[in-house]
Amino acid sequence: MLLVASSFSFFVFALAASAATDPGCNCQPGQKCWPSWQEWQQFNQTIDGHLHKTIPMGAPCYGNSPYYDVAACDVVEGNYSDSISRGSYYGQTYWLNWEACGTSGCSLFEPDPEETLYSTCSLGRLAPYYVAVHNALHISAALQFAQVHNIRISVKNTGHDFFGRSAVPDSLAIWTHNLNNFDFYQNFTAFNCPSANGQNVGEMGAGVIAGDAYRFFNLHGMDITGGYEESVGIAGGFGQGGGVGDFTTTYGLMVDNAVEFEVVTADGQVRVINECNDAELFWAMRGGGGGTYAVLTKFRVQLHPSIPIHTYNLVANFTGDNTTQSQTLREILTAHANNQIEWSAQLVTGSVDYYPEKVSFSAVLPYGDDGSKLKSATAGFFQFVNNRTDMIVVENSYASYATYTDYLSVSAADARATEPAGINSLLASRLMPRDLFTTPETVDSLVEAVVYGIEKARTLLALTATQVVFETPVSNPDSNQMTSALPAWRSALWHVIHVGEWVKPLAPTTLESATAGFLQMLDPLKKLSPGGGAYFNEAHYGEPDWQETFFGMNYNRLLEIKNQYDPTHTFDCWKCVGWRGEQE
Repeated sequence: MLLVASSFSFFVFALAASAATDPGCNCQPGQKCWPSWQEWQQFNQTIDGHLHKTIPMGAPCYGNSPYYDVAACDVVEGNYSDSISRGSYYGQTYWLNWEACGTSGCSLFEPDPEETLYSTCSLGRLAPYYVAVHNALHISAALQFAQVHNIRISVKNTGHDFFGRSAVPDSLAIWTHNLNNFDFYQNFTAFNCPSANGQNVGEMGAGVIAGDAYRFFNLHGMDITGGYEESVGIAGGFGQGGGVGDFTTTYGLMVDNAVEFEVVTADGQVRVINECNDAELFWAMRGGGGGTYAVLTKFRVQLHPSIPIHTYNLVANFTGDNTTQSQTLREILTAHANNQIEWSAQLVTGSVDYYPEKVSFSAVLPYGDDGSKLKSATAGFFQFVNNRTDMIVVENSYASYATYTDYLSVSAADARATEPAGINSLLASRLMPRDLFTTPETVDSLVEAVVYGIEKARTLLALTATQVVFETPVSNPDSNQMTSALPAWRSALWHVIHVGEWVKPLAPTTLESATAGFLQMLDPLKKLSPGGGAYFNEAHYGEPDWQETFFGMNYNRLLEIKNQYDPTHTFDCWKCVGWRGEQE
């Protein structure tokens, strides 16, 4: 709901932030510090009328909601499980457990959206107000207003967020979704930094989603190192927390390809940062996580000439009783692990979804040939599968696509199956290092640790799978530490992700048991990878050793940079650098 329309322009000035004073940012609705209606209106005039009161996506479908509207509800129901359509609403999160707060929320039942999940519609964890920013000055104004009134800030694009960091109750939200501009520079001149000049650099606004980026840059004959789920906002938390996808083995993490950022810091200043200007801040935002140091408005990234995409796909159902299926699972995993060093050497990427009763395998190789290299690399595994009699093979085949945009329809369908929108999700993950793949003994230990999690998860939730992702930056060791990405990425060959999903709110005791159980499932993997870690964007939100697990040896340096650019903790998010505990 638009509060007040205004055509007034806004002259921004730098905010005066005191390093000695941390106000806590804890003002909440109903308290004397909370802005009056008149103050909200005045603020709205300074941002060209782009302040909105949050309406949950499901609100038009709740009969007792003031926003009940049959026609609007029909649209919501039609869009509810579509990840791209969901992202166009501020009042939602990709996964419902981060939209709700305890027993309050405003969600619909994804399999049948005509059914509401709560008796009444409430905001849950969503911010009461958000600024639909259209330029960096709107962000500066929002930061000033929040600091004056001691209101917490949250930053969001699509809500595709496994930690719920973009959904913060009682905050003023900065919604970057409308910053969806693109540009392409065949010859790029960096801001005041000749060493960062180059060729084939792409520019994206913070609101850009992956699918649009692939298609835009493909028009210029270029590929970008984004993720495989095309609704992800790749310039936001994805691109600042690491960024992995089908090009990671070939070109490195997305942060490895970052050239320059435009950001708004906590003091309200709009800055262009690169290896020459605010170099420490640039380093921190190349892997140290989004929503922590500044609000990113533009991401400039190295692109690469488009090349064909080749895939190997296996879908198979295990036969026999539980014992037989468990043995089949171990043998498939073992064969996968025994091939992994060679596959990584050939820059094969992709992921496998392992279940107690089946497997869905998708290997990908971006390479300029007819698919022969991938077929050669996987020939032994292909034959191994064909010779088995303990599973029903639904698919065991190869395919090739001229460009990545041609492959998008396939990856999008896969994403809808593995990451459906509008349901609830719980993750637990670990990066597994190369040395575990070098001997039969270590491979056996790795397989047993992964199988333990696969089978344990199914005792906790009915909908579970384990993704073994081999999208790791094997071609980019980052020897000079140009990025702040977790160092464990550089030696990892597997990113193991245990996933649990559910469609209706769980009883509190069931949720507590699943949450604790998923964390405990990581113990065997952690034992095999001391000093290792997990991907900041895709991990267990209850991780107790989060500083080491998400940031490794970079944490102390990142904290110093955080305190330099955001001394009053204007930006705080769950288990991000500088997080000070659950009281935050």
